[in-house]
Amino acid sequence: MRVEILRLLGDGGFVSGEYIAKHLGVSRTAVWKQIKSLQNMGYEIESVKNKGYRLVSRPDIPIAEEVTLGLDTQVIGKDIYYFKSLPSTNLFAKKLVKDGVEEGAIVVSDIQLSGRGRKSRNWFSPEGGLWFSVVLYPHIPPERGMLLTMASSVAIVQGIKETTGLHPMIKWPNDLLINGKKICGILTELDAEMDRINYTVIGIGINVNNQLREDLQGKATSLIQETGSRVSRVKLLRSILKCFDEDYSRLISGDYDFIRDSWFSHANIIGRNIRVHGEKTILKGVVSSVDESGCLILDTKNGSVRVVSGDVEYL
Repeated sequence: MRVEILRLLGDGGFVSGEYIAKHLGVSRTAVWKQIKSLQNMGYEIESVKNKGYRLVSRPDIPIAEEVTLGLDTQVIGKDIYYFKSLPSTNLFAKKLVKDGVEEGAIVVSDIQLSGRGRKSRNWFSPEGGLWFSVVLYPHIPPERGMLLTMASSVAIVQGIKETTGLHPMIKWPNDLLINGKKICGILTELDAEMDRINYTVIGIGINVNNQLREDLQGKATSLIQETGSRVSRVKLLRSILKCFDEDYSRLISGDYDFIRDSWFSHANIIGRNIRVHGEKTILKGVVSSVDESGCLILDTKNGSVRVVSGDVEYL
């Protein structure tokens, strides 16, 4: 009901409680209670006798009532679970999977107390950032799982560009950079068998309006730092979900080349001289390609090597 009330108040003019009640088929008392609930959530709604209600301002909180307004997606973002604080959005998303949540569900939290990156690294997730996870049940071969990270990377680039005008570059395998500093990290967790992916949870962390720890200043940045003004997390999330929904549809339809080509256009990695830090090895060479599964093809002094995972350092 709150979403419908917000739709009715969307143009900024006064709308009578009687009209809202009649439109929704509820009592005026029920409308009043929902208005109070919205005000408690941070919406500034003016109430004037004989005029009705007027929406003055919206909170920049990525709740379903805000994000789903105008979000015409096929899969991603149909259900949004918002929290002020969570240990980890990925962990909660995996609990939802066990409960049978529908594909495309989003878990978003203002703060993560135990956010994680790749290799179980801590991910600093204070208030003001955009920390969320996406639940997917992709019908693609497990060996194509890396393309999910690639598709989400492209969607984030598109969303940031659409919202701020900035153009992040993708750093293989799961980071986005602006002016050489990290703006976003992605953690893709797969539950798969030999011939199928049971589910995927994609965790995304973007530095938006949050302050960065002093030890991160030299290697990370934020959108507010790059633009000089606050960025709407709601608009950013809505834009990312819309772009991701479109790219995901292409991916599950088997258009793998589209995802790779889109990724290449934002990656600038071919021909780069890099060092890859793996679990037990360090490789150095020039990137000649990224194969159909999203793995790096690295030309080294000992020949061509296929790199499945690792931390990339540009030389």
